[in-house]
Amino acid sequence: MTLQELEAVAVTARVGLTEEEKEIFPEQISQIISHIRVLDGVDTHGTAPTYYPIKQAAFLREDEVEPSLPKDQALANGPDVVDGYFRVPRIIEEE
Repeated sequence: MTLQELEAVAVTARVGLTEEEKEIFPEQISQIISHIRVLDGVDTHGTAPTYYPIKQAAFLREDEVEPSLPKDQALANGPDVVDGYFRVPRIIEEE
C-alpha cells in the first residue's frame, strides 16, 4: 500500500493520521494484505458457507397476530403530544 492509497482511505473513512502513522501503516497494511492473499489459494469449492462457528438452536417465537395498543395508550407517555402525534425537535435545518 502506498502512502497516497493510505491517505485516500483515511479521507474516505474520515480518520486523521499522524505523521508517524503515515510512516508505519503502509508497510503494516501491506503485510496484512499479503497474509490475507494466502487465503485466495485455499480450495473452498464444495464448502458450504458457515455463519456461526457452532450450531445454534433458534430461540425465536412463532409470529402471532395480536391486537395493537390503543392510540391514546401508546401516546400516554409521550413528553410532547400534539393532535395525536409525538412532536420531536427539528433536526433538519432549512436554508
